[in-house]
Amino acid sequence: MIELKPVTKHNYMTVVDLKVHPHQEDFVAPNWLSLLEASYEEERYPFAIYQNGTIVGFLMSSYYPADDAYPIDSWWLERLMIDKEHQGKGIGRKALTHFLKDYKPDKNVKEIRIGVEPDNEWATRLYESFGFTKEGTVEGENVYAGEWKA
Repeated sequence: MIELKPVTKHNYMTVVDLKVHPHQEDFVAPNWLSLLEASYEEERYPFAIYQNGTIVGFLMSSYYPADDAYPIDSWWLERLMIDKEHQGKGIGRKALTHFLKDYKPDKNVKEIRIGVEPDNEWATRLYESFGFTKEGTVEGENVYAGEWKA
């Protein structure tokens, strides 16, 4: 069973200790940095991904008002990572399914965006399998847009 629970003072160190494989380190920011950002920047929502009561991954969504980098007020799935010891078990797919179905922040929000490092073929295939389509490139990342699920 996959659950998403907010990162709190009770579970943040376990989230910080999660790691990806060395060849994946350029694909996602370290969890400690994401949690630091969430502590000091508004509209960032970090979640621990639990499988059967054990923290196995991390996800963070964010809201960004339009700016010079991206001209649309947007919700983003800013981080999604599964610990290297738990990869290849479908956890990322299940966590993304759960997130898109249950964490829609506002009934008027129709789209969510994801930035993907161009070399991250696994993430690209995953997001495209959910119907996300490439919109362009922002700050070196490919931007994909998709819809929240009902």
